[in-house]
Parts: sequence; C-alpha cells; structure tokens
Amino acid sequence: MLGLRVLIIAAFCVVGSLQDTPFTKCKAGGPAPEALRVKGCNTTPCRFVKGKDVEAEWDFNVVADAEALKPVVKAKALGITVDYPLPEQDACKSLVNGECPLEKGELVSYGLRMPILKAYPKVDLHLTFFLVDPQKNVHVCFEIDAKVVDN
Repeated sequence: MLGLRVLIIAAFCVVGSLQDTPFTKCKAGGPAPEALRVKGCNTTPCRFVKGKDVEAEWDFNVVADAEALKPVVKAKALGITVDYPLPEQDACKSLVNGECPLEKGELVSYGLRMPILKAYPKVDLHLTFFLVDPQKNVHVCFEIDAKVVDN
C-alpha cells in the first residue's frame, strides 16, 4: 500500500513539473510559442531564485528557413529595460527538438538556461523573450512576469 502511495505522489510531481507556464503575447508583435514550460512555474509571477538557473522550454513554429537562431531577453525592472545576458548565444545548440538549419513551418523546441546571480537585487521583472535569425525574422516572442527571490 505504501508503494502505491509513493507511486501516486511521484506521478503528481511529474505532471506538476510539466505544466505549461502562462505568458502574454509580445506587445511588439511576433508569433507566440505553442507552449511554454518554466520549471517550477505554472502561475505568474514566476519565482526566480538567486544563485540558481531558470530552466525553460518552449515549442514554436519556424517562420522562415533559418541557418541560425539567437536568443534575446529583455528585462524590465524599476522602469528600466536592459538586455539580459545569456551564457549561450547560439540557440541552435539549445534546441531540444529539431536542429539547424531549420525549415519554415517546422515545429521545434528550445531549451533555455538563464542564470540568476546571487548579486541580483530582489525585484519584480517583466521579461520579453525572442528567438531571431540573422535576417532579423522573429521566430517566437512572449512576455512573462517574474520576481527575484532569496529562496
């Protein structure tokens, strides 16, 4: 009986970790993802823990043939918008499903790893995520709210 309880609890944990994360479409335009999954976040604002990496994955349809993709993140806090530095600038290396070169109409998944440094202040963030190709085509764009927390 105890084994069945453990199995049921484990199943709920797996299902909970795979739930979609709510997002809003970009105000600047660009296609929204088919689905977004931010680890540990199924309601917004997402809690980004200082000293940890944010892990996210999103599915999107390729809007044009692309040899390469670059991730771009804009972070707005306290009324100021800045480019958020990502350690991996080649999005093709972080594709979970699919590989570059990409063909128009292809459904692919991208995996993001975004460090939240311990030095960051505890603030509310409005984040905009893009994947763009060298021809400046925006393949996916969405926005989420988050807050940087200690734990």
